[in-house]
Amino acid sequence: MRKLLFAEYTDLNQAKFKDAKDIRTFTKICIDTYNGTLQNQSVADANTVIRTKFREIAGLSEDATDNQIKRALGRTAVREALFEIIEDTIDDTLVTGWSADPFFRKYVDFKNTTIGEKNSFYIKDDCILTVAKLSGGQHAIERQRLGAGQTRTVSTSYFGLGVYMSLLRFMQGVEDWNELINKITEAFDRYVNTMLHDAVMSASQQLPVPTKWNIKGEAKAENRAKLKRLISDVQLATGSKAVIMGTEVALGELQNFGNVQWISNEAKSDIYRMGRLGSFEGTEIVEIPQAFAYNDVEHYLEDDKKLLVMPNNIDKFVKFVYEGSDATFERNEMGETGDETKDYRIRTCMGLETMTNVRFGTWTLEA
Repeated sequence: MRKLLFAEYTDLNQAKFKDAKDIRTFTKICIDTYNGTLQNQSVADANTVIRTKFREIAGLSEDATDNQIKRALGRTAVREALFEIIEDTIDDTLVTGWSADPFFRKYVDFKNTTIGEKNSFYIKDDCILTVAKLSGGQHAIERQRLGAGQTRTVSTSYFGLGVYMSLLRFMQGVEDWNELINKITEAFDRYVNTMLHDAVMSASQQLPVPTKWNIKGEAKAENRAKLKRLISDVQLATGSKAVIMGTEVALGELQNFGNVQWISNEAKSDIYRMGRLGSFEGTEIVEIPQAFAYNDVEHYLEDDKKLLVMPNNIDKFVKFVYEGSDATFERNEMGETGDETKDYRIRTCMGLETMTNVRFGTWTLEA
């Protein structure tokens, strides 16, 4: 979803802001407050600015009574104006957070259609040129053509979440409006990260001859040669050094692939400091952060039984498209919530797929 022109904002926001730049300046305060990048302004001062502007949009004075606040929030025009600001802020905070994430920068090809980028990704063909032996002065060899590659798009879908907050308490200064933005952003971050890591963990199943690149086996000395072969195959197929990726628990199993005698003194020090190897026989290892599933400490987001063997030169094989939040809904009837709080439902559109011809491997730690 593209950014709105000033004429496309609600009449109330057009009346309360001078132009589109004025709106962007205000939403930037919300964004900088969220990101902790305020300059010459404290967080408390920024929150005061945000609250004061929303009071102005709602037509409220600083000393407005509870009843005046309730009546103002009961007007559809006020709510629509506030929701426009929320949507602009969410789009920026989500995109800024994702683009700053190290995992996104390394493995995710990100397109944001809100700033005019197209939902289009170019995938190179996986081709090998054949060298021909020439006899004497003849040059009759078959002409070869580099693969033209292909352009693909990512299918997008709508995703939504509910956020519970009391607007009355916000207007009173008891609750922080920016806290609402934080909750929305964190919720979408958590969901996107789950989508992302599910895609990464399953991507090698799409490669030609998946049985060659997806190995199962226990972490024991008898399987050390198989793991070394998988690392070697990835490096031979890509012409790049490989890295082993996994959670802390999964990486901790690497030491069981061989007798402790072959572990160097430096590796022993790594085990003492980190509980796992710093490298596996010269192959760098990278930890994937683990986390509990949302509101469920019995389940984890990452697979502790999976090791990824990735080449350093792999393309950004996760293709992610963000089309932006286009609607905000609310539930606020006394019969539905039982009080004067409001339940916000934010809808946004995005999509994610894995696309690559570069070989990489997975090792599943099981018999």
